[in-house]
Amino acid sequence: MKNQKPWPRAILLDFYGTVVEEDWVPIASVCDQIATASADNVTSQQVLSQWGRLMGDMCLESHGANFRLQRDIERISLDATLRHFDVHLDSETLSRGLFEYWECPPIFPESRSVIAQCTVPVCLVSNIDNADLASAVKHHDLHFELIVTSEDCRAYKPRPEPFQKALSRLALAARDVLHVGDSLSADVQGAKALGIPVLWINRKNKPLPRTEMRPDYESSDLTGIVGALRKNDSA
Repeated sequence: MKNQKPWPRAILLDFYGTVVEEDWVPIASVCDQIATASADNVTSQQVLSQWGRLMGDMCLESHGANFRLQRDIERISLDATLRHFDVHLDSETLSRGLFEYWECPPIFPESRSVIAQCTVPVCLVSNIDNADLASAVKHHDLHFELIVTSEDCRAYKPRPEPFQKALSRLALAARDVLHVGDSLSADVQGAKALGIPVLWINRKNKPLPRTEMRPDYESSDLTGIVGALRKNDSA
């Protein structure tokens, strides 16, 4: 046992929804404005469903030669949503608050402390544009050994490219790392498909659907990382 290498040897860490708060507040504001401007009694939830579906589909299709930046996907899908509901609002004006949020999102209370306690390299793996992530990291004065974005890989999680790039840059195998994230699709399914163990951050105490790949660990916040490190340090 003493000759075994410690595990994990590095942590892959999602950012939005995991380290900092997800963008639900500015998204809800956009949806409310579209619903209010609609002449057909459209609800904000209907707008969110339509916009979310379009944006999700575009992210899945965006890879390799067909890659689009997250800001471009947001604007294109929002324009399509406005046309769908026949609402004549300016997408640039609607998007401004969301883009500002991506640059300076609120940080979760425990994030700084947990990151400071990590005794192994931490690599951010985020579905976001380089400029927005760099701004958010700088805004909170956070420091990570490595950062991998969808823009770097020209692909979005749950596709394998972001995870593979992180493993390559760390020079580690899938079994050597722990991926930490809040999304069952992008983080849990994406990482598990490559054999990467996953800590699911379940802040809203959601039930785990039976159809999903199951995470190896679950925590209500980032302190689950510290627990995993301590558990394996003492093994």
